Amino acid sequence: MIRKIPAHQLLPGMYVAELHCRWLETSFWRQQFLLEDSAAIARIISDGIAEVSIDTERGIDVPPDPPPAAGEAGRTYRSLAEIRAALAPKVSLGEERRRAARLLPEASETVTNLIAAARAGISVDAGQLEPLVQRMIASVMRNPDALVPLARLKQMNNYATEHAVATAALIIALGRQQGVSEPDLEKLALGALVKDIGLAAIDNKLIAKTGSLSGAEVSLMQSHVEEGLAVLEATTKLPELSVAVVLEHHERFDGGGYPYRMVGEDISLAGRMASIVDSFDAMTSQRHYRSAISPSMALARLYDERGNQFDPALVAAFVRTVGVYPVGTLVLLESGHLAVVDAIHAENTLTPVVRVIYHTGRQQYVAPVTVDLARKFGNHYGRILRAESFERWGLSPLRWQPA
Repeated sequence: MIRKIPAHQLLPGMYVAELHCRWLETSFWRQQFLLEDSAAIARIISDGIAEVSIDTERGIDVPPDPPPAAGEAGRTYRSLAEIRAALAPKVSLGEERRRAARLLPEASETVTNLIAAARAGISVDAGQLEPLVQRMIASVMRNPDALVPLARLKQMNNYATEHAVATAALIIALGRQQGVSEPDLEKLALGALVKDIGLAAIDNKLIAKTGSLSGAEVSLMQSHVEEGLAVLEATTKLPELSVAVVLEHHERFDGGGYPYRMVGEDISLAGRMASIVDSFDAMTSQRHYRSAISPSMALARLYDERGNQFDPALVAAFVRTVGVYPVGTLVLLESGHLAVVDAIHAENTLTPVVRVIYHTGRQQYVAPVTVDLARKFGNHYGRILRAESFERWGLSPLRWQPA
């Protein structure tokens, strides 16, 4: 995760991702490097640099405040080992995936109950989502490659609920990558979970309509944004960031969105983030009126629309967040084998770790083998040619998710 911190919080063992100054304004010839000792930190501060972005995947994170010893107002960490021990450990993908598999049904049920309450005209209390949001954030913090890919797998007859949960997971992951604080992550995720609750006031037949919509029908569909906020604010005082997600997730960078046709950075950061994760999850979801596309193809479409529909810097950040080939994607290798992406390398998302499962030429399964495509030796399968569809090859996406 990339996060911006004050220079005085730097510690040996952190990896500097950006110094936030011009090269000629610093004594360092690189913008990215590992802080090996306190002397390097002193140079950064003496250069007048106030803030620095660190990469917590390549170095240590800011440690939590150590508990004070008896009779002391506070303590400092004595060594790098002590700092590392204080940081929350990253849980294995398999362990976190099992937790996420239990969390997702609970999340879907909670959101389903909220939507049902809105449809019945009963008071909707978004505050009951707070424990759920905290558990989702904790899951992404422990291992971001567990909850997000699982949330992408949906049942078509429960799209609204599962789309809400998936976009919440995605905005947490994107916010984490951008260094958003945990309290603000909670507000972003809350907004994502309730952003489409206004659809409860619209006839399901219109929502599921496969043909073109009339002008009146389009206006009715677009009214769900403000309708949703009205329903929520009748009983819940939403935080400003949550309101921004609800109101602006359909706004577009070029002014072509709705309901206010906002342009560029007139759209809040929360709204620009929400528009990306909402569009990505919608494109990768099966609907009654169109087929899902692969995550990689959806990323390509987002990339093509950077600067038009979407904030170009945030699109680039989102690609870094989920990877060019997101975890759980089925890919075709040069050898003719199909493989599932198990993990991505932050420094090179084109060469992930994959699990080879199928041979397309022989049209049969092979004994699964894990291959790190970034390694120069030991890879007999070649590069990734393209993303593939599980459905095309009759494979179960749920069965072959990383574990």
